[in-house]
Amino acid sequence: MKIGLALSGGAARGMAHIGVIKYLEEKKVPVQCIAGTSAGSLVGALYAAGLGSEKIEAIANEINWKSIIRYMTSVGLPRKGFINTEFLAKIIEKYLGNKTFTELEKPFIAVGVDIENGRVVHMKKGDLISALMASCAIPGIFAPVERDGLTLVDGGVLQNLPCRPLVDQGIKTIIAVDLNAHEDRTGVPENIFDIIYRSIYLMARERDAQDSKLSKYYLAPDLGEAGFWELDKTGELIEAGYKEAKKVLDQANFKPGIWQKFINR
Repeated sequence: MKIGLALSGGAARGMAHIGVIKYLEEKKVPVQCIAGTSAGSLVGALYAAGLGSEKIEAIANEINWKSIIRYMTSVGLPRKGFINTEFLAKIIEKYLGNKTFTELEKPFIAVGVDIENGRVVHMKKGDLISALMASCAIPGIFAPVERDGLTLVDGGVLQNLPCRPLVDQGIKTIIAVDLNAHEDRTGVPENIFDIIYRSIYLMARERDAQDSKLSKYYLAPDLGEAGFWELDKTGELIEAGYKEAKKVLDQANFKPGIWQKFINR
């Protein structure tokens, strides 16, 4: 039984993925392939590189999010987006080096969208940093990323819940983590970033509901009032992810039967 983990986008809410991974580690669930979109691609890449939930949480707490937000809100307006993703490249390089996909411990797929022809791109080979930058390049906020001759933006535009790339790999047991399932935010947006991200989420909601049907275990953590850009709620979000994983997966049996063990030899 091959098990895949699909981690959705969700901006700052991506911290909840760490709680899910913490639970999977405790229960020794043998995840064999990971797919991630946007924030899910960052957490997913760290997990695929062999970093455990404790180390990923330490990284999340170590990053100076306030200085990043100040940088994001103080820069001028470039031609294709408010800011480029070079600061993100530096963060990724600090913790993952210049790894390629093949150097990861587990197979990993980052989801992006080719903005020129409007198609989903599943990145699973070559340079890891550019793939993660592309998967996180929210249109209108971050400038698109040029990779392999394509102009790529955030995968959440067309495939926020990345079950499909795991299905394409022949994986039938998929654990999907949807960080936007309970998002029903109304009222006046707080800032331009909130407007842009909320617009993308609204466009993706129906598609996420369809893609969730490809999973065997669907996790939809209730993240309360945590906003897309609230970067000071790491502990709260991790706990929410852990609780949802426990609720959904406690009764699941991930151990292969005797015949499956024989077949896999």
